[in-house]
Amino acid sequence: MKKLLIFMTMLAMLNTVSCSEKNKDETPAPSVSESSTDNNKTTLTVTTTIKLSPAVEKEISKKMSCDVDIKSYPYSEETDPFELLHLDMISGEIPDVVYATTDDMTKLINRGYMADMYPLMEKSETLRKEDFLPNVLAGLDVDGKLPAICDDWKIFTAVAKTENVGENMENWTPAQALKAFNNMPEDMSFLEHEWKEYDRENYLIYRVGIDAVDYKNNTCDFGGAFMEMLGNVNNLPEFQPYNEYEYAIINNHALISEVQLFGINCGITQSLYCYFGGEDITFVGYPSESGKGYVTDAFSMMGIISTSKNQEKAYEFISLMLNDNSINKGMMYSMPITEKQLDEQLNATKYNALSVNCPQYLPYSDEEVQIPKELLDKTVDYIRNVEFEPYINNTVENIVREEYHKCFAGEATPQECADILNNRVSIYLSESE
Repeated sequence: MKKLLIFMTMLAMLNTVSCSEKNKDETPAPSVSESSTDNNKTTLTVTTTIKLSPAVEKEISKKMSCDVDIKSYPYSEETDPFELLHLDMISGEIPDVVYATTDDMTKLINRGYMADMYPLMEKSETLRKEDFLPNVLAGLDVDGKLPAICDDWKIFTAVAKTENVGENMENWTPAQALKAFNNMPEDMSFLEHEWKEYDRENYLIYRVGIDAVDYKNNTCDFGGAFMEMLGNVNNLPEFQPYNEYEYAIINNHALISEVQLFGINCGITQSLYCYFGGEDITFVGYPSESGKGYVTDAFSMMGIISTSKNQEKAYEFISLMLNDNSINKGMMYSMPITEKQLDEQLNATKYNALSVNCPQYLPYSDEEVQIPKELLDKTVDYIRNVEFEPYINNTVENIVREEYHKCFAGEATPQECADILNNRVSIYLSESE
């Protein structure tokens, strides 16, 4: 129950969204907006598909060196915010800045709307290349350009006690994962929360399915490693309903705990230390041949329209959104984008209940503990070394999941599943070019 409360707390602070693929800017840029300047007085126009609170808008207006006109396109069951935004842009209502979900931003990138922010970054005194975590900046790069900057991301991965999986199992391979599955004691579940049919299958095939798609070249290959893993998963023993044990990982009633890293905060202390009873852990991740045992996800992005006459002011806005604590309330609790955010999270006061330095309680103990420096360093190293992939396409993921579930249900063989996926995903990727 404690773990659920921690998860819900973190989830309440952060929203999620699926991601899209990288693509080349082949669509002609929109015409230049005339609305941003008036008699030498600058008004920065910002459109967003993410609702900003009145308090945040007030802080932005107070701290920007020019007037800011913010127009929101909120989600509703009747309207798609992006479609409303795009219709306005087609009609000539072109903003300077777009702040949107990653899916929406990727559509604008693919249609050639977004400016390269590297030149602006070189002139900036507040947000430069060296200010970013290198892997985050590298993941945002599209063909040597920087069309967008995210303000929130997270990592999906999995963790096991090192004593139960052995040494050198970080980002393990499908063969290593299947061997561990087959060697488990009879009273051990594979996953900590293996509540329903296909939980373990989804875990085993997740990253292998992502690796079957090459988003840079818009190609896919669901033969080979994917089809082999699908065949192995289909031959697993019949699913047995999970008998929930209190602190299943600590008591060795479960082998693997799937975790979401939202930031360097109390959630990390709970997920990686307390719920393992303080024992040594390994980031086994999701099985993969690529060595990417993790999956990354970005919620929202900011970018500048290529024809904006106010690009320096627009970049000032983006810098403010990332750097200012009173505006970016989540910068202390979401995954760090910049070195500054990383330092602030690592050095947050222990009296802050959400801080990674806040004392916690181990199960079965009234003793307060803090996450050891060695584990914290190991976690930061893991975060720094993941390959950030914000543009993975959510629609493709859904197609893959839909088809391999048919295979799990006995409606298709692994070969038939691979053939269908190669056809469906290839068509989707070609239509997205």
